[in-house]
Amino acid sequence: MTAKPSLTVLVAISTLQPIALNMLAPATPALARNFSTSYATIQLTLTLFLVAVALTQLVVGPLSDRFGRRPCVLAGTAVFMVGSVLGALAETTGALLLARILEGAGAGTTFALARAIIRDTAGRDQAARQIATVTMVMVVAPMIMPYLGGHIETSFGWRMIFWSMTATAAIVLVMVQLRLPETAPNVGMRTSLIGIFRAFPDLARDRSFIRNVIALAMTSAAFFAFIAAAPFIVVETMGRGSDVYGAYFILNAFGYMVGNFAMSRLVLRHGTARMAWIGLIISFVAITAALAIALTPWWTPLTLFLPLAISAVGNGLTLPGATAAALSARPELAGSAAGLAGAIQLGSGAIAAALISALVAHWPPALMAMMWLMLVAALLALRAEPRRRKD
Repeated sequence: MTAKPSLTVLVAISTLQPIALNMLAPATPALARNFSTSYATIQLTLTLFLVAVALTQLVVGPLSDRFGRRPCVLAGTAVFMVGSVLGALAETTGALLLARILEGAGAGTTFALARAIIRDTAGRDQAARQIATVTMVMVVAPMIMPYLGGHIETSFGWRMIFWSMTATAAIVLVMVQLRLPETAPNVGMRTSLIGIFRAFPDLARDRSFIRNVIALAMTSAAFFAFIAAAPFIVVETMGRGSDVYGAYFILNAFGYMVGNFAMSRLVLRHGTARMAWIGLIISFVAITAALAIALTPWWTPLTLFLPLAISAVGNGLTLPGATAAALSARPELAGSAAGLAGAIQLGSGAIAAALISALVAHWPPALMAMMWLMLVAALLALRAEPRRRKD
């Protein structure tokens, strides 16, 4: 019987990505000033991070099916730590961007394999419940990281943000070494290098996998667009400090935690697909309201973040549900499914972040319009997904 890792370890390896994603966000205006470059250029620290996460997951998922989850998680955590040290020492924009690529590669490895490890030891609805539970605990990171990052940047400078991420990675590395068992079912199976990726064509032909990945990608891309544009809107358009962004972001993270809690309690009763659909409806209604408010004179940090907090409740239902459903297409190759789904999810996020970074400086409400369109696409993708199927 496959050993089940503890909740603590799963949370630890899952948390590197949201820490790296959210802690640096409030410092992006300061980075632009420090390196004497445009905001759009500095936003490459987010875009390239997401690209690295996406591309790494394409490779590490299948490799973990062949060589095991544990060695891949150890390697990913080490790469993340190296990237954090490089970021702390960066003297040029190029070095900073390289640091973020390394952090993305490491975080992509640990995040994707945390989901694969869960699917190794649980059925579809049970996996959705566990993913929601892990996410509910780890969401403390995106809840406090923007707030913490804003205050660290204000008090000690942006380099201390990278040193903080270095220390976190070191702690996670020790935890993985001591407490993460191997869960991959096919470790040691002799397979050619090309054969490792054999699951991708089968997954691409699976309609349920594609529907759920589209919903996952569009919902996530809307969030990453928000991460990319909201600091600019709050700091440059609304004239507030980076610490204000961090403080209001807590509303968004709290909403996501509420959604995760509801998912963990209700999914076994109502099913993964139905809960994901309900989450999309909640998010769509909230973002429709947010778009309307953005076109009025009453657009403030509070009216920006409050509808997003409601949307986050929906995300807390949709993301664990769509993830578990996608990984259930081929349970025996959960690493490959996690890698491909994660690559599409984060690749979409990277494209959205790059696009909105160029648009928001010309028309700040473009953020809400883009998020609304993405949720429409997610709704259309899941519209035909059966709501009652159980694993």
